[in-house]
Amino acid sequence: MNQSAKDKPISVASTHWFNDENSAVALSKGQTAFLPLDDAFMSIASRIHLIRNAKNHIDLQYYIWKDDFIGHMMLQELLRAADRGVKVRLLIDDQNGTQLDDTLKVLALHPNFSIKIFNPYKYRHFRAIDYAFRLKHVNHRMHNKLIIADGAIAVTGGRNISREYFDASENFQFTDLDILFYGTAVQEANTVFQQFWNDDLSYGVPQLLGESSTEDLRELRRLYELDAVHKNNVENRIEYAQKILSKNLEQKQIRWAPAHFIADNPNKIRGEAQGQQLIYKQIQQSMGIPKQNMELVSAYFVPTQKGTDYLSALAQNKVKVRVLTNSLAANDVAIVHSFYQKYRQDLLKNGVKMYEFKPYIERNKRTWYEVMTGNIIPAKGKNASSLHAKFFDIDGMVFIGSFNFDPRSANLNTEVGLVVESEQLQNEISASLDHYLPHIAYEVKLDQNNNLIWLEQKNDGSIKEWKHEPETTTLQRLSMKWVSYLPIEWLM
Repeated sequence: MNQSAKDKPISVASTHWFNDENSAVALSKGQTAFLPLDDAFMSIASRIHLIRNAKNHIDLQYYIWKDDFIGHMMLQELLRAADRGVKVRLLIDDQNGTQLDDTLKVLALHPNFSIKIFNPYKYRHFRAIDYAFRLKHVNHRMHNKLIIADGAIAVTGGRNISREYFDASENFQFTDLDILFYGTAVQEANTVFQQFWNDDLSYGVPQLLGESSTEDLRELRRLYELDAVHKNNVENRIEYAQKILSKNLEQKQIRWAPAHFIADNPNKIRGEAQGQQLIYKQIQQSMGIPKQNMELVSAYFVPTQKGTDYLSALAQNKVKVRVLTNSLAANDVAIVHSFYQKYRQDLLKNGVKMYEFKPYIERNKRTWYEVMTGNIIPAKGKNASSLHAKFFDIDGMVFIGSFNFDPRSANLNTEVGLVVESEQLQNEISASLDHYLPHIAYEVKLDQNNNLIWLEQKNDGSIKEWKHEPETTTLQRLSMKWVSYLPIEWLM
């Protein structure tokens, strides 16, 4: 007997943006389809899938878009989309730097390719001048990560466009989480993109950088073609990647649930956003106060005294609170650790469970990048892995996005994310943390004298106890202590 439309798993690969009966019913109820992307290959392949299958337009906004293999692979795909008549709009924060300037100038020549730089530095090649005299203006950044195809399907989360976010770096790797979504929540994402694209702080590339020539565009096409055919044979192997993606999506059941895309208003960059224009206010409104459970995964975790009191009060009221952040050795922005470690002991005393990500996660199989390119990434040494994910769950609701639990995300940078009302998703996240935390993180506890200890589970099941920050030197630990006395926590 054939499955009914109601029971049949939805396959992104077999339909164009979920055009089936089950989707129509779910959409009529105001629901959103979603698929968490914890695997780096699934995440990059999903973005390419959106670009290749878009019929009308593609909108993207990112904090970082590097001048590397991943960055150019995505740009090449976007150029091909523009060639077949798809309107492409790309918005990049100017914190990204100037390495891509020449490429962006060339792409902006294409009649279907519009590119803007958000909140540009006045002295882009001498940024120290901006920091010295315009800090209030340049200290606020667009930290958003979002791609939308045809205004209908999107991916958001923690990953920027760069090799280290997709298991393709020879030196460093981030562990991250994105989410693909389709449905009602995408309408909200479209509104957010429009707000940023039309904001006065978004400067067109020709206006900001000048123009290139049509000959430069022909040369860029030639370089991309050579790169695809001769360098890494990417064009042929990306087809293999798409087949793997289609197979994986067919094996996964896309689920539907009420969901909300939330974001800061661009006015936050000017320090003028208030109330529901701020993402943390929207989080409070949509997710509420935890009654039973709160799990928080934040790459940069600086709770401040206010946040420490809040989390401590929850734990004291029998709410199960569990936090995963980076260890000192794993943190790629070590200064952040200075202002996190000040509150660690109080959190533990009040019953908050604390875990810190290890600086090295072993790979037991080839990455998608190695399969695609034929390259072999050398085994990374210690201090080569870092947590970059930003998600948390509260009593059957899950947030996945770019928001860290720190003053910078709350007060300075703009952030985005998706709130999904799904007990099943929360239970899956909880089960995944239960399974993986002993392998990827140290558990931080207090001994009988209220001194910090770190418990590391070895492969043989034995437990190693550390009396100080694991894999660090005395100088590193003292430096973090000294820095913590500086009055700069609000910058973290």
